[in-house]
Amino acid sequence: MSPRPPSAVPYVLAAPGHLAGGGDWEHLTELLLRGHGWHNVSTIDQHTALASPDGRLHVVHQRRAGWTWNLRATTPDGRQWEALLGAHLPVEYVTAMVDTMRHPPTTSSSTFLDPLFEAGWIPDGTGPASTAVSPDGLVRITEESARHDVPRPWHAECTVNGYRWWTAAFSTHTPPAVVTAFTRSLAREDPLPRMAIGMPMYGCGPHTRLARTSYGWDDEQALLEARIADARTMRASGPKAAAAPPKPASPTPAGRHR
Repeated sequence: MSPRPPSAVPYVLAAPGHLAGGGDWEHLTELLLRGHGWHNVSTIDQHTALASPDGRLHVVHQRRAGWTWNLRATTPDGRQWEALLGAHLPVEYVTAMVDTMRHPPTTSSSTFLDPLFEAGWIPDGTGPASTAVSPDGLVRITEESARHDVPRPWHAECTVNGYRWWTAAFSTHTPPAVVTAFTRSLAREDPLPRMAIGMPMYGCGPHTRLARTSYGWDDEQALLEARIADARTMRASGPKAAAAPPKPASPTPAGRHR
């Protein structure tokens, strides 16, 4: 058997993930629409608004707002929350948060920053709020002030040479598991596949590690179709299978670099 020809579009593996760029947003929207049975409830052009089959969960991709993401839902006790996520935040991170929205854990944890500290992030004790800073000093996540009897809002940002590449803001009442899914994604050290064109992002070269890979567009699409097929199988297996907790998300190849 002759070896497969190389992909016409070269890919690289980019690390750290927080500098890999947004990736291909369709790896999330197509998975939700075709795999998990979500509905497209968009009412205007230039954005994609998706709702879960029961209408409780919403994922909006705001193209008019610079390709940003908006996740929102209502807690079991009727309180609304939302997360506003920047365009350059990897779609893999957004997918991990949406997976947690879909399958919230039965037990909650308040150790939001533990995954980061275990990965070598640095606590910043200069202020009253809980803060963690990435080893390269480019990402900062902070617990903002709020009443003691409610979950506190969180804010994170990635800044390189004075330019803010992305932000992530979680409102009061955001489920702790959603914030933890975000910090676990930040803590991961495995690189993310991206199109070589446009990598590293402007100004991020000194902080970005790139490695060659034989991975290509065909592989990317095959993985997406496999995930969609798995999701359909889970849905067809009935409520018990659909309620099973998701496996830890592996890097979802993403080709549309932003």
